[in-house]
Amino acid sequence: MHFLFLVTVLVYLTASIFQALYVVIGKQTETPALRPTIAQIAFWVTCLGFGLLTLFIVLWWALNGHFPMSHWTDSTAFFAWAITLIYLIVGRRPHLRAIGSLVMPVAFLTILISYSFSTGTSALPSNLETYWLVPHVTLIFSAYAAFITAFAFGLLFLMTEKKIREKIHTPLYNILPSLGASDDFGYRFAVLGVILLTVGAVIGAVWTQYINEEIIWRWLDAKVFFTIVTWCIYVVQIGIRQLWGWRGRKAAYSEIIGFVAVLCTYIGVNLFLDSVHTYR
Repeated sequence: MHFLFLVTVLVYLTASIFQALYVVIGKQTETPALRPTIAQIAFWVTCLGFGLLTLFIVLWWALNGHFPMSHWTDSTAFFAWAITLIYLIVGRRPHLRAIGSLVMPVAFLTILISYSFSTGTSALPSNLETYWLVPHVTLIFSAYAAFITAFAFGLLFLMTEKKIREKIHTPLYNILPSLGASDDFGYRFAVLGVILLTVGAVIGAVWTQYINEEIIWRWLDAKVFFTIVTWCIYVVQIGIRQLWGWRGRKAAYSEIIGFVAVLCTYIGVNLFLDSVHTYR
């Protein structure tokens, strides 16, 4: 297991490097076939890493008898899995593959954290020994992954806008998606994230009704509070877009703000605050 995890981390590092090379080389190169070749290598190495991580999670689950949730560093491995899954779906479109240079390093960092700081397997708390755990955690982390993808498209929008405004013609800017594509896909993934987060949170709330003798539902719980804040940021963004046509740069900045909220919800609460959702 340890060796498999190490190999997976190294493959993710390789995928991140090739994703970066794809962006750095751009269209302007003395070898026209080099860029698409690097793009294919980056995509298929990412597929390999995703397959290895999937195998690791399945084996982890089989050996320990529960979903990887006994420690927050266990869950980061699944977080990396969710991020990679969304990228592989988006990356099938060649004109959107530049997003891999932003999201795959995030996936690599999360799996590296999981590998480096994992304290080993610990017993699953009794209140988590239920079938509610898998859909709740899966939906929440998938929502985070969707929000990170929306954040990446927001950054791509700002970069493309700068390219057009300042008439930049470097290789980096030659492979960026169009303004319309970045804005549209950023919005789509924000909506997807809200839907997944809503369903995941509802499942968590219903779950507590069956274990209320072990966990007392608290609206002021740190994780619950920051989750509601994150949800509100994206719902307001989507609502303003629908009602007043808030698009472009404003939408991109709101996606960046939402990403900061996601970081506070997932990393900040786990590291610095007490919560019924935190298992250190």
